[in-house]
Amino acid sequence: MKIYLFAGLALLLACCYVGGAFAADSAETESLVFPESYSAGGVSNGGTISGVVKFEGDVPEMKMLEITKDQAVCGAAEKYDESVVVGEGNVLKNTIVYLIDISQGKDFDKATKLEMDQKGCQFSPHVQIVPVGARLTMLNTDKVNHNVHIFSSVNKPVNKQQTKNRRKMPLAGVKKAEGPVSVKCDIHGWMSAWIAYVPHPYFAVTNEKGEFTLEDVPAGTYKLGYWHEACGSNSASPASVTVEAGGTVTQDFALKLK
Repeated sequence: MKIYLFAGLALLLACCYVGGAFAADSAETESLVFPESYSAGGVSNGGTISGVVKFEGDVPEMKMLEITKDQAVCGAAEKYDESVVVGEGNVLKNTIVYLIDISQGKDFDKATKLEMDQKGCQFSPHVQIVPVGARLTMLNTDKVNHNVHIFSSVNKPVNKQQTKNRRKMPLAGVKKAEGPVSVKCDIHGWMSAWIAYVPHPYFAVTNEKGEFTLEDVPAGTYKLGYWHEACGSNSASPASVTVEAGGTVTQDFALKLK
């Protein structure tokens, strides 16, 4: 797959953000929309919503990040800004797709490992979904010190050093839905990611093929939203999807820079 990545500075100049606060530089980003309440339980004969998110317009050129510290580890391989990752066929990675107005459905899969790695001085994944109350474990597979800085405003912010000898650092679960919120490393300024703290499991992040899938959705009609750090969200005019019992609905999106 041929990958194109967009430069962070140019991105901030090109995109218009509205809504909640974005990290230390006070730029703004749109937020997800959460239901007033959610009741988890069993889902019988649920349906599936799937689709592909694509980038619309001229694909931005790839730009390499400047590595300014810990060259032996951080500079061992070339790194690129992940604000916009476009693959073959203009598919768009790292887009959150979710149900805005669902009030009851399945519970979270408790067996899912919630981890974000700091490998090669880059966060992975770039966009992470974390259930409210669950503990996210930060990994450090580099032999250098890192600093985990999560710029929450609804929940308590996180600002913790993770030394080169601490491979795993579990974080406390948050109490409220929020985000996405910015994640930075104060030691390595080019490191950037996003975390969304969510109240229900009907959230997905598009993969390298731009694909998303929401499974075990109770039959009904819902508002389907998306969020992307550079392309904004459709929270003002979400897509309407109707899920039949045991059925499958396809909903694609084409996003462009704001």
